[in-house]
Amino acid sequence: MPPLKKNRRDMWKEERNISGKGSILIGGIDEAGRGPLAGPVVASCVILPFEHPMEGVDDSKKLTENQREQAYHKILECAVSVGIGIVPPERIDEINILRATREAMIYAVEDTVVKPDVVLIDGLPVKSFPIPQIPLVKGDSRSMSIAAASIIAKVTRDRIMLDMDHQYPGYGFARHKGYPTADHLEALVRLGVSEIHRRSYAPVARLLEFPAPQSNPVQRSLWENVHELGSSGENIAEKHLRRIGWSILERNYRSKEGEIDLIAMDGETIVFVEVKARRGRLSEPSEAVDLRKRRRICVTAEEWLAIHHCSESPCRFDVAEVRFGENGEASVNLIQSAFMGGE
Repeated sequence: MPPLKKNRRDMWKEERNISGKGSILIGGIDEAGRGPLAGPVVASCVILPFEHPMEGVDDSKKLTENQREQAYHKILECAVSVGIGIVPPERIDEINILRATREAMIYAVEDTVVKPDVVLIDGLPVKSFPIPQIPLVKGDSRSMSIAAASIIAKVTRDRIMLDMDHQYPGYGFARHKGYPTADHLEALVRLGVSEIHRRSYAPVARLLEFPAPQSNPVQRSLWENVHELGSSGENIAEKHLRRIGWSILERNYRSKEGEIDLIAMDGETIVFVEVKARRGRLSEPSEAVDLRKRRRICVTAEEWLAIHHCSESPCRFDVAEVRFGENGEASVNLIQSAFMGGE
């Protein structure tokens, strides 16, 4: 029991810092579904009774599906108010995932019957938010309110994708919930792009621009090899960065000028990561980031920083080299400060 009490006390610390007596209503906000290739992004705003016992409620990523379901019902039973915001894939393509996530968060607050006085938001500050906000990096593991919101958002989105699995059979949405798994990418090539796929996301955009050959087996094999390599490299690089303690803020952020594969937080530094994957020893992956590509990455990064009011934040540009050996094993070489923003 002592560990549970410690965990409960720690998880209420951020709320306690705002109001020691619990005299104001504090909402926690989190989202689910920024990384998938298909389906909506879902946000939730949850107001809990101040320091109410919440055993079993934690960061949704740390819970099993069954544990999330149990926590979901527990939260709904005791919450002062719960709001849900949903933004569909076509809107994500129209305004990009960051703006769509912001919209979902605003909708979640608007959906609450009882309105919060202040909100704790997982991640970085949200531009032009309608009520006072306190951003918390890794907030879903620091705040009980954000943890509850992460569970509500995750369970809600998973249920939507289960329904999508019936409407769009063959893609495996019930299993991977739209995330870019190997099975999902294979189905995407085989079945084509569905109505709920995000056309602005790199794997889908590449498929729309260069459709997979259907008749020539050799051409199709070569096509699949190239497209699978890029997505696999990004998956491996993302896992590597999470393993070394980084937080992933965004994947495949696109602007009119270009695309950034991964945007992450290394401590207090925002890192824009270009992923380069290769098989064998044909060339160095980092050589593919030429001057033109660097300039496009920098312009796109400036846009992202401006949207999030982070232009004064420390940042850098890294290259993650992912090399696949003959046995299929992958190694990651992270080159920090691979180029400067002014290049």
